[in-house]
Formats: sequence, structure tokens, C-alpha cells
Amino acid sequence: MTNVLNKAFLAIFLLLSFSIATAARMDARKSTAVFYGPNLPTDVLSQYSRIIVEADNVKAHELKELRANGGDVFAYLSVGEVSPTRKWFNKIGQEWVLGDNRIWDSKVMDLNSKGWQAFVINDIVDPLWQAGYSGLFLDTMDSFKLFANSDALEKQQTDALVSLMEIIHKRYPEMRFIANRGFEVLPRIGHLVEAVAAESLFASWDNGLKVYKETKAEDQDWLLNQLHTIKDKLPVDILIIDYLEPNKREDAQSLADRITREGFIPWISIPSLDMVGVSSFEPQLKTFLLLTDSKTETHHPMNLEKYQILQRNLEADGLRLEVHDIQSGMPTGHLIGRYLGIVTAQPFKQQFPIYQNWLRRQQSEGINIQVLSPDAAIPKG
Repeated sequence: MTNVLNKAFLAIFLLLSFSIATAARMDARKSTAVFYGPNLPTDVLSQYSRIIVEADNVKAHELKELRANGGDVFAYLSVGEVSPTRKWFNKIGQEWVLGDNRIWDSKVMDLNSKGWQAFVINDIVDPLWQAGYSGLFLDTMDSFKLFANSDALEKQQTDALVSLMEIIHKRYPEMRFIANRGFEVLPRIGHLVEAVAAESLFASWDNGLKVYKETKAEDQDWLLNQLHTIKDKLPVDILIIDYLEPNKREDAQSLADRITREGFIPWISIPSLDMVGVSSFEPQLKTFLLLTDSKTETHHPMNLEKYQILQRNLEADGLRLEVHDIQSGMPTGHLIGRYLGIVTAQPFKQQFPIYQNWLRRQQSEGINIQVLSPDAAIPKG
């Protein structure tokens, strides 16, 4: 919904926002966020107890900000596959590779390769620990099954994975682990992990067809049985990562509630995991994104009275403005979940299509848009 921003409306909007945030449905001590994109909304993510990130996209100051409120930051580590987008991809020895995963365009690694194990420990894990990460989110642990066509080969790969984790644990006893599935090896490494993650319990993404879809009932039942068995046998949290379109936040909240009723921790996001997802813990949002235009306004927009008044009103409520000059391009990524809303005074019909399309997309994803003048509103229809 697009509205002309005024103080009365702002007061009502903020009251509703904070009421929702205060009524968080899950203990923050168990909350877990997953965000793999760059330009992290650290003010939001740092409110979670555990934050799983793609370390290649995290700057040093962002890591510090993520840890500011006592949260523990876990770095994503694909143990069994390597994407060609990795900056160190050319260092991978061909003798470490079992084959290709064509669906994800990645190399499936031989966990039994001493070269690959040494590379993981020395070139990946060591720098992450030194940088200040609390633990690892271990993914693709069972990718070897694409090529291990006998029980003997599967056992060899499983033994190698257990050995790798034990080596890392011995080197860094305080390092913590979250395992993404890896059900077959959990009985042997369960004492090392604090949580087990599983994707697509109820809602999934088909990377081959590029579509969102509901997980088949028989697959739901199988996975639920696996997860409840794990929870009964091991003292671990269960994290569920499901996928829905970004404009289905209400459906995502219903799905998060359903997952919570199963006794699991939910995170509902999109396949790229570069959006603040929906969970049973709701962080407090304190920032509005203000769109300014240095071409038609000034390079110092906060000197303008209209923005100074807005800033004073927000600061009185403990909120802030983040200023973005549209002449530098439109903000990238998905903004829903990271801002209280977008504020603009830019006449909509006078803007280039890139601005108009961007603002319409933000509106379609459900972010609140406030305008400082009627001509800045998105036309109906």
C-alpha cells in the first residue's frame, strides 16, 4: 500500500510494527537466520542467536556487526561440492573430483582425497576461524552418492567425512557445527553438531524447472520421520529451510508456524537466500530507506527541510533513515524484511522506467511504501 506519510499515520504504523515485533513467537535464544547475499542487513540479522552466512560475501566490519549483540556466526561450507564461481576454484586438483553435478553446475568432491581434505582444513576452515566465525554450516555432505555406486564406496566416503570432521574438531575444539541433512553419518558425528538443517520440508524450489512447488506428501512424511527420529536420539535443534515466493510473506508466516508446531526452527526464504526470511522470531526493524535524487534535489539531501522534519520525527521514536541517491542506481536485492518501509518524494511519472519498475517490484513483494507528496505515489492500475 502506498500512502502519503504524515506523523499520525507514522505513529499508528510504528505502534503496529513494534507490537508485532514484541509478540515474537519464539525464544530469541533459539532463533536462526540464513543469509547468503552481500550487503548484509546487519542491524536485523544481528538480533538472531545464530546467523548462517556465505563468508565470501561478508566484509570484516559486517562480521563484527553481526556479532555485536552476542550472536554466533556460522560460515557456509560445501564439503562435498565446489562451484566454479568460487575464487579458489582453479586450485582444485582434478584428482580430488568424483564427477559433475549438472543440475547445480558444480564439481562433486572425493571426500576420501587427502588433497581435498587438506585444502578444506588449511585453505578454508583455518581462515574462517581466524576471521572470527563461531562455526560451520556443513552442506552437500552426501553428494558423493551421485557416484558411489556400491556399499563399499559409500562407506569409504562416509568414513572420510567423519575423519575430516574429527580433524577439524581436534584442531578447533570450540568450533561449532550445523549439518545440512547428512542423515546416514549423523549417528557418528551427532556428538559434534548442535543443529541439523533440512531444506524443503513442506515448500520447495525445483532448480531444474525453476519453479516453486509444494513438497510431495510422501517426501514430507519421509523427511518428518527422519527429523523426529534425529530429535529423539540426539540433543540437537532442527532447522527447516523452506522456499516461497518473496511476495507471499503471510503464507510464509503460516508455514513458519506450522514448522514450529513440529518442534523445529523455521526459516522461509527464496532459493538464493539473499532475503531476510520469515521465522517464528521477529526482529525489530528500525530503519526506513529514503530515496533522494541528487540531480533534481541536492548532493546533501539532509539539508532540506522536508527531510530534516522527517528525520526528527523518526529519531524521536528511536528510528533512523538510510539515504539512497537514485542517481547511483536503484538498491539491489530484496528489501522486504530489512526496512520498515521505503520513503520517497520523487515524482513517479517523471522517473525513468528503471525507477518505476523497481518501486513496483518492491510494492509487489509487500514492502511498505510511504510518499511525501501525492505525485510520488505509484499510480493505480
